[in-house]
Amino acid sequence: MIKDILVSLRVGEGVDTAADYAVSAAAELGAHLTGVAVTYEIDVPPVYTEAFSTDFLEAQRAESQRLAQIAIDHFGEAARSMGLSGEVRKVDGTPGGAAEQIGVMARLYDLAIVNQSDADRMGAEEVITEAVLFDSGRPVIIVPRSQSKPFSAKRVLVAWDGGRAAARAVSEARPLLVHADLVEAVVVETGKKKANALPGADLARHLARHEKTVELRSLVPASGENVVDVLLKEVAARDIDMVIMGGYGHSRLREFVLGGVTRDVLDRMTVPVFLAH
Repeated sequence: MIKDILVSLRVGEGVDTAADYAVSAAAELGAHLTGVAVTYEIDVPPVYTEAFSTDFLEAQRAESQRLAQIAIDHFGEAARSMGLSGEVRKVDGTPGGAAEQIGVMARLYDLAIVNQSDADRMGAEEVITEAVLFDSGRPVIIVPRSQSKPFSAKRVLVAWDGGRAAARAVSEARPLLVHADLVEAVVVETGKKKANALPGADLARHLARHEKTVELRSLVPASGENVVDVLLKEVAARDIDMVIMGGYGHSRLREFVLGGVTRDVLDRMTVPVFLAH
């Protein structure tokens, strides 16, 4: 069961879709909710220290504290509107250091929820997503910037490639699948078979033993389409609430790098994506 949720608050002004979505998820699932807000510090290499005055650094820190408080206030209002008593934790550090702290923190939660990163706006969302996904050992839901609907897991699409990460994602998402009226497992036929990959039919049989019927669909990309094009078309055509998939990537001396399909999905997502690694 999902009874303890952590949400990374979007620091700054404007709509925090992850916070609003997390509040609705906690209310729906009967879970405790903790929001984490970051006061960011400027990471100044020692060689450049003299180029920044103390007043400048203090002003930047004060502004970061102000923006963090805006995020905390929004979260508190959203939680109270749903009758929740959301808890708040604060983190101080550089974007990379704060992300690492949140990744470690997430180890003691059933689920973490974060905002989709925005290529047009400086932010630490992508770094936080990678830290939680690869360093926490827990699943994460990434919420699109365009998300306006509250949490729902009534219509779920499983992006199934038969690999270890996909199997892990399905296992971690099982508490959500209980709520689903439709579970659709999609296999995108690219002509490239993974070694030791489990067929979609095996997934359907496994979930059937958990009293969950799966609609299995094998889809072939049209000319010029890639895997993500196929998934997004299916999401729109079937009115999907959430995509469940394995989060692929690798570590490069502790700098985690998302795999190609995973990154493409997160860049173009139109519904929340549940990832596990």
